[in-house]
Amino acid sequence: MMKLVSLLGLASAAAAAASSSAANPISSPMLKEASHRILEDGEEGGEEDEGGDDNNNNANLAGYSLQYSTCLRTKIASDDDAVEGNSYYVNGAYRAQYNLYATFRLCTDEGNGKCTCDASVEYATEMDNFLESSLTYLGGAGGGDETDYLECTYGGAENGVDYYLGPQCSDSGGLIIGTFYDEDCTVKAGYSAPSFSYNTFSSIESTCQDCSNGGCNDLYGDAHQCVNGKDIAGDDDEGVCSAAKRATAEVDYSRVKKRNYGAVLFAKVFIGMLVIGLVGGAMFLAYTYYLRHKGDRTEHLVESVPAGAALT
Repeated sequence: MMKLVSLLGLASAAAAAASSSAANPISSPMLKEASHRILEDGEEGGEEDEGGDDNNNNANLAGYSLQYSTCLRTKIASDDDAVEGNSYYVNGAYRAQYNLYATFRLCTDEGNGKCTCDASVEYATEMDNFLESSLTYLGGAGGGDETDYLECTYGGAENGVDYYLGPQCSDSGGLIIGTFYDEDCTVKAGYSAPSFSYNTFSSIESTCQDCSNGGCNDLYGDAHQCVNGKDIAGDDDEGVCSAAKRATAEVDYSRVKKRNYGAVLFAKVFIGMLVIGLVGGAMFLAYTYYLRHKGDRTEHLVESVPAGAALT
């Protein structure tokens, strides 16, 4: 049954990705190859773990690289309707809890650390797994920087409320250290985190990681494989793939400009006609005023000339 679901998911994924292959020349071939690997793992070499799920950690990723894409927060569902899904009470209010994910893309390495990546598939994995794997690839962390807080760590107290430090998403989808109310770093707090240079996180975000040594297999096998906001395996109760789609959406400003062109043109024409009308109206009133007062001056001149006198 799981294989049938996987096959159906792959068919949907291939159809959804076909439209993007023209814009991204490597999208269609890479997606086809990735799908082929999933089928091979599920039908030939894949084994089922104790939970009954296919184990894809042995996928052959030789010749590929991976690169960080973005950071995601997905809300942890709560069954308590009384608190509208926010189940963690702290600092005078119920607050939502979130899980943290990193997404990456499969790429071809063009050399000099430059990747050409397939944007049609987003692979989303738990943030702690991604950071651990990436640091192993980079040769570990030196300490004394943001890597001291890869695990949720007590940060202190402010106004009598404890807070903790751990990895967090920046507003632009990058990696930073943030503050949290709970010891698992799931409830975001508004306190300021210590300042870091973020050299290590910047390296993680920018490095094209070679998968030839098998270091990508665990991340690949455990990741949600998201195509057009859907997990191709259908296993996404948290909505990770829809969050990935929102986070990586690119606005086509040329289309926005075209949609707004008619409204802008109408506004320009309307304002132009309004200005012409106002100027024309003012000129008409001035001319009317001139004619009326010109007649008054002529009548006054006629009345002031004695009877029988010749007008010159």
